[in-house]
Amino acid sequence: MQIKLKDGLLVGDERITELTLRKITTGDLLDSEVAAEQVKLTAQGHQLIASSAVMSAELYRRSVAKIGDLDGPLSMGQLKSLSIVDYDLLRKKYNELNNPIIDEVAENSKEGR
Repeated sequence: MQIKLKDGLLVGDERITELTLRKITTGDLLDSEVAAEQVKLTAQGHQLIASSAVMSAELYRRSVAKIGDLDGPLSMGQLKSLSIVDYDLLRKKYNELNNPIIDEVAENSKEGR
C-alpha cells in the first residue's frame, strides 16, 4: 500500500514523502511482542511487563517496506521523528491494511473453540 506523507521524513538533506506499507507477518507480531517487554521491579518482585503502546509502535515501524528508495523497516528513531499528522496517517493505513487479517484470525480462533 502506497502512502504519501504530508510532512515527510528527513533523511540527510532529503525530505522523503513516499512510503510503502506491507502486511504484517507472524514474525512481526512475535518480534514486536518481545521488543515491548521489559523486566520491572514490582511489589511482587521482578515481573515481565509488556507495553501495548510500544508493541503498536513496533508493529507500525515493521510494516514499512520502503520509504522513498530506502528499504524498511523504519528505526524507532525514524518513527519517533514523524510529525503527528504523518504518524496518524501511518497508523490509520496500517489498520486499514492489517485489521481484516487480524479480524479473520480472531474469527477463526472463535470457530475453533
